[in-house]
Amino acid sequence: MASEHGFLLPAPRFEPPLQRCRRGPEPDRRAPDPGPHRLPAATSGRAPGCRNRVDRKSTSRSSGPAGLQRVLRSSHAVKTRDSDECNTAARQFAGQALRVALEVLDGRRPPGQLSPLAEPAVVASVRTLAGAGRLPGRELGSATLTRVYVIMAEPGKAEVCAGYDRGGRHFALAASIVRGRSGWRLAAFRVC
Repeated sequence: MASEHGFLLPAPRFEPPLQRCRRGPEPDRRAPDPGPHRLPAATSGRAPGCRNRVDRKSTSRSSGPAGLQRVLRSSHAVKTRDSDECNTAARQFAGQALRVALEVLDGRRPPGQLSPLAEPAVVASVRTLAGAGRLPGRELGSATLTRVYVIMAEPGKAEVCAGYDRGGRHFALAASIVRGRSGWRLAAFRVC
């Protein structure tokens, strides 16, 4: 990147040069020059002859393959009041369950208090992590949950990613929650 004199060379151009627009009729040369910083009142700021290449009147909203429209409809589910209530309940449960799990990991709560909120395998893994004392940044202080994001994967299943702080550092965790007969439960838990 440096030349033989030790100076930096200019960055290479990775983009192709711009093409000039079609020229319209030549402007009247006898008209006074408006100056370098002023546009004539008749122009809109675009160069003469430049037009949008897409004719907006020729395209309709339904133009496009039917397969693409099906995929877009299925991936962008219509929001209903029930789905919003489900998302809110999942978000509230995730925040509560993750706070309890972090308190268990810090030793501020016994692992048994996580049992009503989580599957037995999750409780056992959190108990093991808390007992081993091999959590990232544990020496920095107690964990404080800062952000919780809940993404609904299916109607009764959600993926959770969250951030928590210890001292001045920021850490991440991930979880999976499922909805059963008795409500939401923590099905998977991972601390990063």
